[in-house]
Order: sequence, then structure tokens, then C-alpha cells
Amino acid sequence: MPTTTLSRRSRRPAHRAALPVALVALLASCGAPGAQSPLSDTPESVSTSIGDTPVTLQVLVSTPDVALYEKLGQAFQDEHPTVTVQVTGEDFNNLTTNVPRLISGTEVPDLVRLASFGNLVEDGLLTNLDPYAEAYGWTEWPQSQFASTRVGEDGRQRGTGHLYGAGPGFGLTGVYYNTALAARIGMTEPPATLDAFEESLQKAKDAGLLPMMVNGKDGGLAYPLQNLQMNYAGGTQVVQDWNYNTPGANIDTPALVDAAATLQRWGQEGYLPADVNSIDQTQAPARFAEGEGVFFPSGNWQAPTLQETGKGEIGFFLFPPEKAGDPVTAMTAAGVLAIPTKAAQRDVAAAFLDFIQTDPGARQSTLDLLGLPPGGPADAPAPDSEPGSLVAGTVESFQTLLESDGLVDFMSNSTASMHASTLIPQTQLLVSGKTSPAEFSAAIQADYENEAEE
Repeated sequence: MPTTTLSRRSRRPAHRAALPVALVALLASCGAPGAQSPLSDTPESVSTSIGDTPVTLQVLVSTPDVALYEKLGQAFQDEHPTVTVQVTGEDFNNLTTNVPRLISGTEVPDLVRLASFGNLVEDGLLTNLDPYAEAYGWTEWPQSQFASTRVGEDGRQRGTGHLYGAGPGFGLTGVYYNTALAARIGMTEPPATLDAFEESLQKAKDAGLLPMMVNGKDGGLAYPLQNLQMNYAGGTQVVQDWNYNTPGANIDTPALVDAAATLQRWGQEGYLPADVNSIDQTQAPARFAEGEGVFFPSGNWQAPTLQETGKGEIGFFLFPPEKAGDPVTAMTAAGVLAIPTKAAQRDVAAAFLDFIQTDPGARQSTLDLLGLPPGGPADAPAPDSEPGSLVAGTVESFQTLLESDGLVDFMSNSTASMHASTLIPQTQLLVSGKTSPAEFSAAIQADYENEAEE
């Protein structure tokens, strides 16, 4: 079996959000990251057998994912009666910030939802899944789906190296729009260019409508920001190198400054809600579904709910390129689950990972409940979606991007604290006019480099 020797440097996140009471007891027993032996991230042997002994599989995910994983867990239990799957949900920002402590103590989940690897691989806190990939045949699947969950020998650079995560499906960003309100401003089809999109924003404002709903409180501003950056950069390579921690990667470029300037101008011109920085990811889709906002930049995970609550008046399109005919791009990432090194049930956890990627019912649930198109084997049947539905539209967009190689990871996932500690506060300062585009761009890069040095 392959092994890897990792450095033992410990790193403290730049910011820690306040913890809910439910986590206090768990954290009280946790030690510092990096307490394992250098080779303990790679199992000496693995088994694809569940066995006859009753076991409990502990799964820790972000709160919006609980319903999906409870359903997946029940389906897995039905197939493996000796397994009890217990799903716990935590606030996304708290989970992202505190996961190093949560998986390095004495009460460690068997599977944990991750947004970023941060220093978890470098500190030996995650299981190298290569042996399981060989055992289950994941190595025969399309490997592009695992690019964002591979980590190199340095424990930091992604896109290459050993496999440390897998998940049931893929998030995808784009722009939702209210078809009835769009008709009021004369929009008969999605805008084909950035200029056309901005013209639609102005027309919406002139018509007395809110042009764009967005959740600035918890990171929604980062979606249009990154799409603008990729447009102005003329491609995805700069941001993808940065996201994957490629040595020397630098996002402080004219493209990011221009993207920040455009986003700030949208705020100044009244295209965003006046209370944008107090709107969260629960309020934004609810207000949008009620008719507040012509456009709503977000992800396919909103599609199932908007399909039900949007009165049949919600459409979806990929963020338009700067010039007609240019490739379209979007942010995407697997809904990553990782097996902590100290997990008690690593073999069962791997079996669950295989199940959620290959079982037809599990793949269907992933699309139905979270709107995420599943990965898995190339010949796996695609889950069903109602033709012409909002969910079907996001699935078609995902296929378009697969064919055009327009998928790129989220800037928010570049480091462990980039989302909560940098992008959220910096985009809030930007749209409120409290920082300049150049200062914004420099701050993003500075925080990125500071975390890399810790």
C-alpha cells in the first residue's frame, strides 16, 4: 500500500467563530492537530466487507446537508443492517473553522464534511483513500471528479497526489432569474455577455425592481466576484492555481481588482439589496422566491427548493462571459466527505463513500434533495429529473461545463479560513465602500500567504 510521510507543523486558523453549546463538550476533550504517527494516514490494510458485528458510523456534515445524509444513511442501513448511521449537523462556518480540533481529539466522527483541506493533510489528520480507491475500483472512474480532492506530497498543493476525499455530487454556480420579472424588463432569453447582463441590471433598477438578490452575510458575494475575475482574466488558470495552492500562485492581479471594482459599482448603483450584508443563505432564496430580485447568483443546491417555492417562475443560466462566444465558466466542487485518521470505522466509512456514489437510489436522492449531479462511474445511469424543470436546467448546465472544461474550484476553498475570515468580511467592506478594489485584492492575497506560512 502507498504511504506518505507528512510534516508535523501545527497551524492555528486566523479566526475562530463562536461555537454552539453542542460542541463545547466535544472540543473540551480535543487536543492540538497533528498528534498521529507520520504514517497513520494510510491504512496498512483495508477491507470492503462490512462484517457481522454491529457498528455505528458517525457522520458530521453542515446543517443544510443533514436531510440528504439521513436519507443516504437510512438506505445504507437497509442494505447493511449491522450498521447504524448517525448524522450530526453543524453550522457551515463553525464546522469549517473548527474541524481541525473536531477530528484530532478523542470523539472523532468517521466521516466529516469539508470545504477545504487547509492543513489537515499536512498534519496527518485525514486518511489517504488510495487503498480504498484501488479496492473499490474508483481508479477506473473519470478522474477529473477527484482533482480537487487530491493533495500532493507537501500536504498542501491540490490537484495531484493522494486521494483524501470523495462525495455524492457536485455543486455548481450560476444565476437564477425570475422569468415573470425578466419579462417586465424585456428580457426574453438569458444574457449572452457581461454587458448584456449589466444592461438587464440597469433596466431592472429603472423599472423599480431590485436587480439582484444576494446573501452578503455568509459569502454569496464571492460567487459573482469570482466569475467576474475569471472573465477579466480571460480564463480559469490563475484562480485554479491559486485555489490548488500551486507554489507562487498570486490572485492579486488586475483581473481581481477589476472584478472588485465592478462588484463595488453594482452596490453603489443600487443593483444589490440595501441590506445585502445582513442577508444570509436562508433569507436570500426565500426572498427571491417571493419576487424580490430579478436575478440571484447562487448554486445548484438551491434548485430543489426554488423549484417548489418559486411558483414555476424561476430559470437558471450560467454567468455570461465578457465577450460573445467566449467559454462560460462556473465554480464547482464535490460535496467532500473525508475519513479522519482517528476514525473508529474507516472501512465502513469507505463502504459508505462507495455506496453514495454508485447506488442508483443514493444518486437520485443527491439530485432530488440537494440538486447536485452525482459523479461516480462513467457508465452509471444518470438520475431522473423532470424535463424542463429547474433542477434539469442546472444538470444540463453542469454537462455543458464538463464538455467545455469550464469548471473551477471556489476561491472560498483555497485555505481553511479563506471563506469565513477573509472573503466574507472583505466583500462586505467592498460593497459598503469601506475598502478600495486594490486594497481588497491585496488583502485577499496577504491572508492567503499568511495562512500558508503558519
